[in-house]
Amino acid sequence: MRGRILKSNIPAFLLLVALNLSVCWRLFKVEFTTNFSSIEGSFIGLARYLSRHWGDFSWWPIWHCGMPYQETYVPLLHLTVAATTSLLHISAARAYHGVTGLLYALGPATLYLMAVRLGARRGAAFVAALFYSLSSPSALFMPGVARDIGGLWFSRRLQVLTVYGEGPHVSAMTLIPLVIVALEGALTRRTLRSIIPAVVAIALVFLMNVPGTMALGLAVFCWICAQDRTRLATAWKIAAGASVLAYALACYGIPPSSLVTVGGNIGPMHRGFSASLAHGPVWLVLAFAAAAACGYGLARIGVPLVLRFAILFLGLVAPLAITANTEIYELLPQVGRLHLEAEMGACLLLGWLLYTAYDFVPQWIRPIVLVVCLAPVVMQWQNYRQRARLDIQYADLPTRSEYTSARWLDANMNGARVWTGGSTSFWLNSFTDTPQATGCCDQGLAMPVLAYVPYIVNSKRNAVDTRKTGPWLQALGVHALVVNNAASTDEYKDVQAPERYAGVFPALHEENGDTIYSILPAGSSLAHVVRDGEQVPVHGRGEKVQDPEVFRYAAAIADSSRPAANFAWVRGGAARIRAKLQAGDLVSVQVAWFPGWQAEVRGRRVPVVQDGLGFQLIRPNCDGDCQIDLRWTGRWDYLFAAFVSLATLGFCGAGAFAFPFFHFTFRRFISRAE
Repeated sequence: MRGRILKSNIPAFLLLVALNLSVCWRLFKVEFTTNFSSIEGSFIGLARYLSRHWGDFSWWPIWHCGMPYQETYVPLLHLTVAATTSLLHISAARAYHGVTGLLYALGPATLYLMAVRLGARRGAAFVAALFYSLSSPSALFMPGVARDIGGLWFSRRLQVLTVYGEGPHVSAMTLIPLVIVALEGALTRRTLRSIIPAVVAIALVFLMNVPGTMALGLAVFCWICAQDRTRLATAWKIAAGASVLAYALACYGIPPSSLVTVGGNIGPMHRGFSASLAHGPVWLVLAFAAAAACGYGLARIGVPLVLRFAILFLGLVAPLAITANTEIYELLPQVGRLHLEAEMGACLLLGWLLYTAYDFVPQWIRPIVLVVCLAPVVMQWQNYRQRARLDIQYADLPTRSEYTSARWLDANMNGARVWTGGSTSFWLNSFTDTPQATGCCDQGLAMPVLAYVPYIVNSKRNAVDTRKTGPWLQALGVHALVVNNAASTDEYKDVQAPERYAGVFPALHEENGDTIYSILPAGSSLAHVVRDGEQVPVHGRGEKVQDPEVFRYAAAIADSSRPAANFAWVRGGAARIRAKLQAGDLVSVQVAWFPGWQAEVRGRRVPVVQDGLGFQLIRPNCDGDCQIDLRWTGRWDYLFAAFVSLATLGFCGAGAFAFPFFHFTFRRFISRAE
């Protein structure tokens, strides 16, 4: 048994994991690091809220004035971190760093498995994984990357994980090689049972990260193009079938309505990609055609499969990443981030070339060569550990304004909505459940008004315009405004000339350079009685809400002569409103409207529509003391998506046991491709 283990891939796998753990081990001890410019605060906030609200998070009340959970972020990493938080009874921050640190360490090991599965010798695969562990080839072909990491000898992959907070992306990168392993296995065995791992692996990437999914698509395309002509059609069928089943399996986590929302935000978020589409995707099509032609040519001359894949993946992804400019021109959205995936191809290529060169070294001198090669490996290991010490430093939270402002809001705002920006917004919900008018992440933004209100709040303008900020924030149900002054530790300080708000709004609290201003009186409700015509009217697509419309609405909801409408959350996605109404009164609810909100008055359904701000407007048709029960039932496709996911799970289970009917059907499907 011991001999079989030593001859297997297990020792190399474990050695690679141990090597990378020795670099990133601080992630398993740290709670919060000094990298407050990182987006990871929002990811920690996601996991924190999930871990405290199991079974009650279908409606997400803390970002963007409320939103469906499925539209926050693809869920796999955050659910994993939340589960780790709950099971181990540790903070969400500790769990996040531990989970992402482990997935970081597994990355080179899964690359090793992929190389072996594609036909590389174990030595070549190990050298490739060693390169991937201790070098960043992207620094060689992207000078900006070299400058950012401080030279050619430090880890880009670790930097984007720790400094920039790309935990979901780095985690998806670890899974991509497993998809290729599973697809190659399915192509070799051609049984239904063998395709199930590919379905599951692809679904995991879908649920992990959007850029990672885009990189997976490129990797699978290169894997197909790298196949021999005799296996090409079957490879296409297996990849297409596995991908369709994978989305079906992941459908409840990424329902069609969420894809529509993300697709609708691509243009505003990715101006460079929109510019490339203005002329049609000609260059992208040419890039794919060139990769396909190159793969065909390499196969014809007998280049090994692993080398074909490495050349194609590097040759396709690296130019896309190098030429990307998010503001001017890029062939895919944020494709510049995929320089990390291009490193996989580069390391596979380097590993194969070096190990091939090693074959020409005489046997008697090979021990000397190995000892000589060990020196740069140790040197790079020390460089990586040194950089890890710099990038993973323990934060002194009481000195951070992001922390002290969050704790004050948690203690004093009683769950009222606030407006924040910069790194304060990133990290607020890592420390408190206090709702934000904005939050993370823009791809899920469904209230267009939230895309341009930040310019109203942040831009340096005259005193009259500064005072206009008040009605706008009141109209959004914001109770407090956090302004980062010069002494604040906020990494971005979005508000220009922050002193202009002094005297405009009463200051509630000042600490660590942050000033928290009062916008609405304490205890103000999210529900208001309004008359027909006082609500902000609905505008056409692309048209902005005008100041007078907002001021009229803000004046109406601030009118103390109106009957009060008491709003209270019963649980996540369910609220109760009590008010004394007249027959023609409307109730404006400052919670984002989505299809799926239902309202009942005295047991009868009443209309819930969207106003011009994107909030809910209810016509209760009620006279006297009225109670309105609001309930979030989910978007139109959620039940359908749940059914599809469960049905696909059942199909995969049946396929895993190779029930005769499924096995026969799959065989017929494959045989038609041959």
